[in-house]
Amino acid sequence: MAMEAQANQQPYSDEYEHVMLLKNTFDQNLFPSEFDKWTVNEQCDWVNENLRKFYPNVPESLLELIPASFHQGNYDRSGTSVPEWFDIDKYRKGQKFVKDNYIAVVSCMLLAVLHMYSFEDIVRGFIMGGNVHIPYPAFHRYLSTIWRITNWFNGEPWVEGTTAFKDMRATRRLHLLVRRKICRLDNDKIDAACTFANPWCPSRDIILKDFSVMCLSEKDGQRPYKLFAESPYRPKSLSTAHLAATQCCFMGLVLLYPQQFGAHNVTDDELEAFCHIWRCYGYFLGIEDEYNFCRGSFEQVKQRTRDFYQYWLMPNFKDISPEWEHMTRCIVEPFNYLPLTYIPYKTAVLFSTEVFDIKMPNLRASLNYSERIAYKMWRFVFRHACKSSSLKSFFNRTMYWILNRAIHYSPQKLAQLSEKSKQKVKDFQITSE
Repeated sequence: MAMEAQANQQPYSDEYEHVMLLKNTFDQNLFPSEFDKWTVNEQCDWVNENLRKFYPNVPESLLELIPASFHQGNYDRSGTSVPEWFDIDKYRKGQKFVKDNYIAVVSCMLLAVLHMYSFEDIVRGFIMGGNVHIPYPAFHRYLSTIWRITNWFNGEPWVEGTTAFKDMRATRRLHLLVRRKICRLDNDKIDAACTFANPWCPSRDIILKDFSVMCLSEKDGQRPYKLFAESPYRPKSLSTAHLAATQCCFMGLVLLYPQQFGAHNVTDDELEAFCHIWRCYGYFLGIEDEYNFCRGSFEQVKQRTRDFYQYWLMPNFKDISPEWEHMTRCIVEPFNYLPLTYIPYKTAVLFSTEVFDIKMPNLRASLNYSERIAYKMWRFVFRHACKSSSLKSFFNRTMYWILNRAIHYSPQKLAQLSEKSKQKVKDFQITSE
């Protein structure tokens, strides 16, 4: 608890940086004539009440996430506190939904990383956190993450002494450590550390060719984080906005497209309960209620998720960097280290894009025989086999067994995987000094 208490020694709001960014970016006529005479708090309050002036092309549902980019999570909040809106019955219903649709939930968490990494500041946070830019260390990092979240799903993260509580606290501490590390560095050092000399990106040209012809009409300022990119006031990674975006990615595909990933015949009540448990996890991780992605009514959460995908995520695909493919390969490749699992990289990219009805003719044409078979197999499992409750139950149990087996790999097996990883990517260090 000492580490979390230390967070209370410094303010966790950097919203004045947002004020300075706006003043250095936009026409001064947008501000009141007396603006510079106001206190910092008055300026921040006015900006937050007048976001629409500066971001006219951002959907209403996403506006409040903009100041969250300049806001650090509340890491000093007690891990045993629960919010007023907490509903234990809804939480239990959400747990049951996950248990009944575990293969869909885990599969969407894999694809979620491909989506998250399209946000440059988010991927910088992962890179600076370490152990994600080489397949073998990434295997440990992501397997540990999925297992921790599984423990949250199965437990009560607000009850001290439980496995879920310990795993939630460990995640908060990791976020705080990485956030502090990043805040000690200037943007030039962060950018240099997150730019790879020899990125692993053999398919980037093909993927970009498909993304470049997407029929997306983007308006000025639609993606505000693009305005931040070159500013000296660019917000640091692992802000509250990044945590909220991660919330969205981890639950969004299941929420909007459950049938495409094997969650058939689910009700709105079940999906609302699934949103509720993610709202709880956001709270326990330190996200303030006004920035929690899963706040509000069920319809509001769905609309916010649709807007996030349409206005922010999908346009990101047009700008993917070599590091995006390198990092996404380092998440997909380790899934093939799991027992009984085969998911080629191109297959994962297809699943992560076709859900948004993005046509990928060049990528699809480049599939070899085994990649094509894997795509058809997974598609059959998700869209047809899982319609049978008995088969879905079998796949859920199998997924849990696969992850549990991998958690307990022998040292000999891990040594084999380490060598396999080196054949794909030679080890290199992320240096920020």
